[in-house]
Amino acid sequence: MNPKKEYDALGLMSGSSLDGLDIAHCRFSIDPDNVGSEVREWSLLEAETIPFREEWGERLSALPGASARELALAHAQFGRYVGELVLGFLEKHRIEPALIASHGHTIFHYPEEGMTLQVGDGAAIAAVTGYPVIDNFRMQDVALGGQGAPLAPIADKLLFPEYDFMLNLGGIANLTGKGPGRYIAFDSIGANQVLNALAAQSGLPYDDGGRLAAGGQLVPALLEQMERLAFFQKNYPKSLGNDWVRDFMVKPYLAYEAPLEDKLHTACRQVARQIARDLERVLKAEGFPARQYRMMASGGGVFNTFLMRCIREECEKVCNLTVEAPSPKAAAFKEAALMALMGALRIANIPNCLPSVTNAARAAIGGAVHQGWKRRV
Repeated sequence: MNPKKEYDALGLMSGSSLDGLDIAHCRFSIDPDNVGSEVREWSLLEAETIPFREEWGERLSALPGASARELALAHAQFGRYVGELVLGFLEKHRIEPALIASHGHTIFHYPEEGMTLQVGDGAAIAAVTGYPVIDNFRMQDVALGGQGAPLAPIADKLLFPEYDFMLNLGGIANLTGKGPGRYIAFDSIGANQVLNALAAQSGLPYDDGGRLAAGGQLVPALLEQMERLAFFQKNYPKSLGNDWVRDFMVKPYLAYEAPLEDKLHTACRQVARQIARDLERVLKAEGFPARQYRMMASGGGVFNTFLMRCIREECEKVCNLTVEAPSPKAAAFKEAALMALMGALRIANIPNCLPSVTNAARAAIGGAVHQGWKRRV
């Protein structure tokens, strides 16, 4: 019988919005014998977003079209840069973690071709910080025939079991449902990545509270054009890459001739309508009974008041549903906490990807381990 173990873990997330590195310091009490509910207790202790230097935002954005040499250099150098940011966080908060779990920054995601790629070398992070680093969490699932995404459902299952649905509003929005017999989840639509790119046209990093969008009007022709995209008609499991969002959503929204406020308003409405459609699809396909449901929303999008209002309006048309947000810290750093959890599960040799979500042949224990020189796992 395996004893319950405590894991002090740091989770790192570099999201598709390129705003910076999310860092979450978490503690988990894990019981490997309690299958399906392995996390007995957990806490989010410290969390912070450290903005990237402008040069790194530009460099990461350009990598999909870069040479192989430039890509390899960025992988190593971004890992060292992340390590320096993490070292500053550790020293500031006087933390000595057992492990660091890093998602890296996604450059390519083509699971149908057996490939997903995140840059930010874990070996470099370990070399700079001195602590064990786990990275490359998606590829094991992809190698087993899965989508390698979304990863969030393992946190939804183990950290937030009281909710029926979980909505993550990051650069890409994804939806998780706790079905009658299984967890299912998939990417729904580009979200903050689109909204932030539009806000940047007025020199803003984001539309604070959705005020610009709230002051705009719907552009029916633009909405119709965007809703015709083939991805939105596909059944799950399915996942999105940043390059798809950039090419098929960001570019058309930026190029469309309409006032900025109207484009932001239309984008919020599209995100909300697609999430509601996907919710309805899950309810029907998985045989959810008619009753009151609870949905937890997290990610940066929960701070966009107008977007949240649109989502509530559209989802309430589909079923009897309450959309809730956790504490601001948990809402903002759920994805970084997810990475900390995945790292702890990897070291405990517990599956950290759900095959019912990704459609992999079996449950994966994903993550490559790079030992530290201050501590080992």
